[in-house]
Amino acid sequence: MIKMAININMETLFRTILALVGSIHLLPASFAFMPHKMVSSYGVKLSDSNIELLLRHRALLFGIVAGFLLYAAFTKKQYDQAVTIGLISMLSLKVLYGFIDDIIKVLLQVLYIDVGAAVLLLAGWLSYTLRRER
Repeated sequence: MIKMAININMETLFRTILALVGSIHLLPASFAFMPHKMVSSYGVKLSDSNIELLLRHRALLFGIVAGFLLYAAFTKKQYDQAVTIGLISMLSLKVLYGFIDDIIKVLLQVLYIDVGAAVLLLAGWLSYTLRRER
């Protein structure tokens, strides 16, 4: 009985983490419809319509990731796939960061948020998975 309660609580905690990480992805997703917010949030200038198009497309991709993470959290389905997509989304910035010099402070903050959310997501998934397998 106690083991079942722990598993249920771990699943609830994990689903909460999925929803939180999904919600973190919603903010940049909203930039697809409010491009002026990209300027203040990322500290970059939308120097021409091509850059704006690329950043707005990137925002829509965040929306897809957010939607899938939230779908997994609320339907209790496809946890592993949601974690994989979430981790790729967040850790890819860290990988790309290693190839670029002179990153502005605002983008470093985005990087820290992504890495923190990735650690939280991975820890939640591992805790839930290890408890489930016992």
